Amino acid sequence: MKLTGKKALITGSAQGIGLGIAETFLREGADLFLLDVRSAQLRETAESLRKRTAARIEYAVCDLSDLNAAKAAAEDAWSRMDGIDILINNAGIAFREPFADISLERWTKIMDVNVNSMFVLSQVIAGNMVARGTGGAIVNMTSKNGLAGSSMLAHYNASKGAVVLLTQSMAVELAPHGIRVNGVAPGFIDTPLDRKLKERDSSLNLTARTPMGRLGTVDEVANAFLFLASDDASYITGVTLPVDGGHLANASEL
Repeated sequence: MKLTGKKALITGSAQGIGLGIAETFLREGADLFLLDVRSAQLRETAESLRKRTAARIEYAVCDLSDLNAAKAAAEDAWSRMDGIDILINNAGIAFREPFADISLERWTKIMDVNVNSMFVLSQVIAGNMVARGTGGAIVNMTSKNGLAGSSMLAHYNASKGAVVLLTQSMAVELAPHGIRVNGVAPGFIDTPLDRKLKERDSSLNLTARTPMGRLGTVDEVANAFLFLASDDASYITGVTLPVDGGHLANASEL
């Protein structure tokens, strides 16, 4: 198993891709600390996972738009697990709306959840990794929308673009300490978030420009996180790996 003896903190892990990452990491031998804002769902997820494994599973409820709470949650996770080897910054939110209609409140909320909390969590966990001298891996959730623009998602796109550059900058500074930092950029994946986007706008054809002609699966994204978090990627840092069925490669298609 690829993660035997490793301890992973995973944000946004009550459902969707975060849950898929948690399940994949469990199968590969990791102990987990789950973080999510959805209290009841997070508790049910943790209890369900505990029934399937002898691995250690801890969790905490946290609203990542509260940056003080995010910092406290990272410190709590490190303390309760006696260290973290892998940080998965998965949590994120999105809203479809015209650029001219975006309120400062909505803009700030997306930046706090998608970027600022990632900075806070990473700073705490990486700082502790450096102090302990153990090294580790951090994998950040970005998006194909952080690599190319689109309409109706200016705040989301800007947040994910920021994650791409934050990932590169962290990778450069943390590499001397044995900490690798990479990103995963999914395209359209069959998740609750993408289903909600489709429900709000029935005209959306999410796979119209995707060469593989289908939505990706949670497992396909989770496997990318596993690869980058594991020793299989021991000489890879500072990259953002698209998992998009060729969508970005098709950018010039009419």
